[in-house]
Amino acid sequence: MATVAGLALLWQPGQTLGWGAGVLAAAAAAYLSQEAPGHLQGTLARRRARRELTESPPLAVTAEIRNHDYVTLDLGDRVIDVPAAGHTVRIVVTSMGPSAVVLMGVRAEVLSREEFPGNLTRHAAEVPVRHFEASLDADPPEVRALGESDFPYRITADESEIFDLLVSTERGLVQWVLWLDWTSAGRRGSTRVDLQGHAFRTAGRQLGGV
Repeated sequence: MATVAGLALLWQPGQTLGWGAGVLAAAAAAYLSQEAPGHLQGTLARRRARRELTESPPLAVTAEIRNHDYVTLDLGDRVIDVPAAGHTVRIVVTSMGPSAVVLMGVRAEVLSREEFPGNLTRHAAEVPVRHFEASLDADPPEVRALGESDFPYRITADESEIFDLLVSTERGLVQWVLWLDWTSAGRRGSTRVDLQGHAFRTAGRQLGGV
């Protein structure tokens, strides 16, 4: 279309100047209307990625139960095996973002406590790696280091820290979670630690029922 306008200018410059300019303007508008959606989508995608990077926690956390006996509890409608007090919760924390993350502390939160009859069943123990203790009977629950090493810990990209928490309670069936406090690149946050979306459950080590 632009070529046609150029040829018209060669033959009749005075009459075709305005027409050619209009044609070129229309062609440019058509081009921009085709390209604009793609550029807009790309800009929005980049903004979403930046927003997700700044809003989501800059770390990944997994947890597992280790070094435990069981208490077999009679809930009335069913019987379940629950890790007995004295077990270990192992937490693996990995930095996922470009900035270093400073782990400021870890807190326990009791969600519920109920009394059920139960019996202790022994289970082979494992050797813990890092020594911490979570006392669920304190108000609020207390998490403290059992060795010389304590918070804060600093982890850079793709590095990990592993924590073993020795969990204690004297009575009842306790449902609880952990909260890991962190700072990174001027941000502060708390990440919930649980068993794949489910609260931890710990029973006091009563023998022969309550």
